[in-house]
Amino acid sequence: MFLYRDTIPVQTLVMPVQNRTRIVATIGPASASVPILVRMIRGGMNVARLNFSHGTHQDHKRLIRHIRTAAKKAGTEVSILQDLQGPKMRVGNLPEDGVYLKSRQIITFSTAVDEYKEGSHLPVTHKNLHKDVKKGHHIYLDDGLMELEVQSVRGRIIKAKVLVGGVLLSHKGMNLPDSKISIESFTKKDAVDLAFGLEQGVDWVALSFVTGPAIIKKVRRIMQAKSYSLKQPTPKIFAKIERREAVDNFVGILAEVDGILLARGDLGIEMPYEEVPIIQKEFIEICRQAGKPVIVATHMLQSMTVHARATRAEVSDVANAVIDHADAVMLSAETATGKYPYLTVHTMATVIEEAEQSRFDDITFYQLHGLDDVETAIAQALHVMCENDHIVGIVTAMSYGSVAHMVNTFRPNVPIHMACPKKEIARQALVRAGIHPFVLGDDPGTFVMRAERYLRKNKMIPAKKKIAYLTSSPGGEIQLTIR
Repeated sequence: MFLYRDTIPVQTLVMPVQNRTRIVATIGPASASVPILVRMIRGGMNVARLNFSHGTHQDHKRLIRHIRTAAKKAGTEVSILQDLQGPKMRVGNLPEDGVYLKSRQIITFSTAVDEYKEGSHLPVTHKNLHKDVKKGHHIYLDDGLMELEVQSVRGRIIKAKVLVGGVLLSHKGMNLPDSKISIESFTKKDAVDLAFGLEQGVDWVALSFVTGPAIIKKVRRIMQAKSYSLKQPTPKIFAKIERREAVDNFVGILAEVDGILLARGDLGIEMPYEEVPIIQKEFIEICRQAGKPVIVATHMLQSMTVHARATRAEVSDVANAVIDHADAVMLSAETATGKYPYLTVHTMATVIEEAEQSRFDDITFYQLHGLDDVETAIAQALHVMCENDHIVGIVTAMSYGSVAHMVNTFRPNVPIHMACPKKEIARQALVRAGIHPFVLGDDPGTFVMRAERYLRKNKMIPAKKKIAYLTSSPGGEIQLTIR
């Protein structure tokens, strides 16, 4: 049993782990130093998440610098995900010891006050709360630990009955699962943070509390204009699925976004928690068939925030996300503020490896459906060739568009080497399961010749083994070469 992260033998840290499923780790005070980041990268971290709900721009600038330095020391690349805070509905300033809410007690909120006085209304930061809630709606406080039911709304005063009580402290969050919230999901703070992130060269941006495709289009236009002025590639966008409205509008959201992040914590408050595992499986399957990456997040190894061993339920949760064919699994407080940031990554990587080697991770033939286009049919053919050991690797290029993105639809059990024109584009591809991006220059020769020369020179593909090369022309001609 490993009692502390520094007891892991140094020899296990020689080369980065090469599992197909990616690991997203949130970086914070516990993992901010370059030595720990190097260990986490070599232990299996592929994507570093920066949570912009916490910290200053100066803090995040230092973290980005440390992540890039650590990646260079580890001899690999790491993608950086900027997670924007979004609108946070919270209670306002309360006494230091909080306010005790007793079950069956009637309490009142007011959108007109900023500070609590004994016997008065509870303040809230969402100043349109009185417009959004109605009689019978539920209000959850502090990550769902307390539950209230709205009794009446008069003017700016909301009267509610406490169903599940507790001690409410200042600035605790509010969830309104029954209400259509009038606040926009992209705030002024998000706009400032986004501009900063683009200047720092983040690779992905996660939008919080997305409810429909319109906000994605708006943010993408902002990002494209800013990236153009900076003369750099535009980052990709993840939509965080954490509200009931996002579940209802999932198809429209997926059509506009580059990837999906299943934020199961808030989602489990916004709707019945027993529905969340089924939503997870259904949405991962939809994303896989659409060729768009999906991250499973929240409480995956939560106990390792304070303990050196994960619970058996947590291990099963990670393994099941792998078996569901998620592109990535995410760590939050475990690596940001926990005691064992490296050990947590190491634990997740070993669980992923075991799950990927099992028969349960395989795409079975009853899942090989939707073959109504050439790209998907080719992806199936490559999958069958891999299953029968006819090829040991697949090589294609990001510039080949949909045919390149769909090649991983059936999760072939061999590396997919993805040629990219720039290192920024290569880092964006790191979030995709099974993709091994590399930067390929404009040397003389065909793509197949140039790619094979580069990959063999860098010992990325084995000698005397068959490799599949998939190319596409602007006119739509697709060519599959086995050599």
